[in-house]
Amino acid sequence: MEEQIKEILSFLSTNKDALTIILTSIGGVIALATLIKAILEYRIQGKQKRAELFEKYKVTLRTEKRLSRISSLLEGDSEELSRIPKDDRYYFLGFYEKIAIATNSKLIRKEISHYMFSYFAIACYDSENFWKGINKESYYWKVFIDYAVEMKKIQKNRLRGRGVDRQIKF
Repeated sequence: MEEQIKEILSFLSTNKDALTIILTSIGGVIALATLIKAILEYRIQGKQKRAELFEKYKVTLRTEKRLSRISSLLEGDSEELSRIPKDDRYYFLGFYEKIAIATNSKLIRKEISHYMFSYFAIACYDSENFWKGINKESYYWKVFIDYAVEMKKIQKNRLRGRGVDRQIKF
């Protein structure tokens, strides 16, 4: 038994450089695999968070009475829009500014934002009745205006047949 221990120790001492390289390589491979796994999980988690945010905004748009009322009136630029209290119209603009900020921050992809939310933003931007009594040129609506203008550009390109084939994903 003592002879075997001496043999092992002798082997280790004569091959310590090779063993160090092997063990360091194994450690490096394990560290690299751990890093790759962490990056993949991070990306999946990011997609899940973006999907949750998207779902939250979609549900809010459909269930919040102030938003759904304004959305339905925007369809034909109803004169009733001008009689809706400014606070409700401000709420609508603020909701779309949240979507714009999420889009600008890449929390929601531009293609998804356009596909799911731009219809009423564009209708609002183009509406004469919605803006009665509200200064559309005000600095405070810049985020909304920039978002609506960007969505109109995307819509124009899609109507021309550009960007239609792009797959919409989170």
